[in-house]
Amino acid sequence: MKERLISDDEIRRFHPIFRGKNGEKYIKWGMKLSGLKNACEIYDRSKHLTGVAFCTDLLDKLGLKRTVVNAEVLEPFRDKPFIVVANHPNGHVDGIALIETVASRVDNFKVMVNFILGLVDTMDENFIKVNPYKHTDKMKHISLSGIKECIDHLRGGNPMGFFPAGSVSRLKFRNGRLMIHDRTWQPSVIKLIEKARVPVIPLYIDCRNRYLFYATRFICWQLQSLVLCHELYNKRGKEMTLTFGEPIMPETIRSFGSTDELGVFLRDKTYALAKKR
Repeated sequence: MKERLISDDEIRRFHPIFRGKNGEKYIKWGMKLSGLKNACEIYDRSKHLTGVAFCTDLLDKLGLKRTVVNAEVLEPFRDKPFIVVANHPNGHVDGIALIETVASRVDNFKVMVNFILGLVDTMDENFIKVNPYKHTDKMKHISLSGIKECIDHLRGGNPMGFFPAGSVSRLKFRNGRLMIHDRTWQPSVIKLIEKARVPVIPLYIDCRNRYLFYATRFICWQLQSLVLCHELYNKRGKEMTLTFGEPIMPETIRSFGSTDELGVFLRDKTYALAKKR
């Protein structure tokens, strides 16, 4: 494992300001401002472990209680390929809890994650990394290779997990009240699901960050990303409920006339599980 979650050298690569005369000072300020200092401390407490053991230790030390509902739907697929699709309300602990929950029950489970969660090398065995924020030719190549890796993993008879929104859930006003809800699920992930031709199991994760965090999105998404790590330490005593739905079989997946229709269907199936708690 790495000595630190993110090193000063890695931070220097983000922007020239960190490489200048006052670079060291700006790195320290940046670590505090972004909450990365918190994330590094949390990583340090559990980095002696890997995989599911790391996930469990980290979430236990954060004080986040987890309740799993209907996990028995995974049993018939212990040695078969399948896909779990989930909403993405937190942007960090939900991914860790997804891996803890599924990878403790089936072998070779991997989740497609962005480069931020991908910094956590102690979970590399459960990660396939892509970068949804960069659009350079180099980063497009990395994202495409990540998608190819996902397809190869499934075709090898292994299970995968996706947060098809590709970013943390957003604050929306619906039916006369504020709600935390995913944006439109991304066509690239839905197309991958169409191509995989394996059962899909929806998973609803009931756990949120502070409303203030979601409100920062109205200013700019960069600000929201900047404050994401501050939402780690406020989970003590909170409860996360992970509710699995019934498997959606490949013949149902194939029955949809368009990728957009399938994306809406899968997202609706996932959020419908909130009402079954």
